Amino acid sequence: MTSEEFKKLYILQDSDESITSFQNELGFSLVRRYPENTAYHKDGRQMFIKVAILNQKFFYSVDMTKPEKRGEETNHIISDGEEYKKKITNFVSDGGEFTFDDTTQKVIHQPTNKSFTLNEFIDILAANHLSDRLFLKRILNWLSDRVLRFLFWLSDSRYERIQTSIDKYHYSKGENLPKDEKKNIEPFFKYFYISKNILFAFLLIALPSAIFLGHLWIAGEFSLSNPSIVLLFFLVLFSCEKASIWLDKKIKGFLMPEEDHFAERKINFIEKLHDFQYRNKFKIKLKKSNKKHGDKK
Repeated sequence: MTSEEFKKLYILQDSDESITSFQNELGFSLVRRYPENTAYHKDGRQMFIKVAILNQKFFYSVDMTKPEKRGEETNHIISDGEEYKKKITNFVSDGGEFTFDDTTQKVIHQPTNKSFTLNEFIDILAANHLSDRLFLKRILNWLSDRVLRFLFWLSDSRYERIQTSIDKYHYSKGENLPKDEKKNIEPFFKYFYISKNILFAFLLIALPSAIFLGHLWIAGEFSLSNPSIVLLFFLVLFSCEKASIWLDKKIKGFLMPEEDHFAERKINFIEKLHDFQYRNKFKIKLKKSNKKHGDKK
């Protein structure tokens, strides 16, 4: 089957703007208008749907796009639709959930063995795109982002998901490497390697606790003349130093991982939290459209 023959299995609908077969792959791209009662339609946004068969696997993707004309060509700029109250879901497959049967010329959902025509399958993709399939995932992504911002802040650094990804890419290429500078340590604590923000967080907790909870201290008088208070104070500083060194090492291990050709690289929890925000996988809801398919008017 050629790419043009595969494209002919799909019947254009009234909402479809254009369909283009791929040159070097078996598949096509489809530009579809959003329903007229949506804000996306009013703003001129369009769905950009791609379907392809590669290495005997069935791949697909759906994105919201903003068409931009440049001369005689129209470019479709992908948008995440975050500005809209009713969210959409951009997604791309990994080629494992669906297959294409050349005999029946239908798309097969492998977990359930249900079959769909290309028109039915495109409608299923569009319906999933128009649903907020990642509501819970966005909350988890937000929590992951805030945890990473806080951890980087404790280490006197700054985390921005996109910018950090760009920096990490450049570091992997040996470009724009940060200068290895010693942290600016407060003079009073010159014997402790503590980041300023961890020290600030410690004092922010310690001072109010001493003021409001000092009367509950049971090991003698709560004052600097009490050896147990002094000992506890330096033990906490020592713990802050260990936390600073450990956190700094984890962040550097994430941004600039060391290559070891003889052992498998271990992914630390900071990298896992960062990568988690990019994994937006979900199971496609199999809802067939009730409308009858016909030729585009």
